[in-house]
Amino acid sequence: MVPAPAQGAIVVVCLDSNEFCKEATQKLNHKPSEICTYIERDFLRTLEGGCTAPIGALAEIKSNTIHFRGIITSIDGKQKIELQKTADISDYQDFGKKLALDVLAQGGRELIEEIRKKQS
Repeated sequence: MVPAPAQGAIVVVCLDSNEFCKEATQKLNHKPSEICTYIERDFLRTLEGGCTAPIGALAEIKSNTIHFRGIITSIDGKQKIELQKTADISDYQDFGKKLALDVLAQGGRELIEEIRKKQS
């Protein structure tokens, strides 16, 4: 099972103008988790899915390579689009968006529309 995007991530927020807080929270940051969460959330954002949409995403880093699994299903689970891709860690900035665009091109756009109709 592919979990919801950024499932289990812990986020600490502070004011951008608060230098002490920014410095303190940066010491708590785990860069690989930050990158994986960024990719998963970018995937979800590009698909325009919310917290109730049947969308899963899991990014993991192994030896400077990002391994990604993503899925979107219809509400009834009968239709699904799933993908697995890898990329070099240096390419993480647009990776989630590119993956979502692949899903949309494979019929994901229609699934998203169906989901929206059933949730309204």
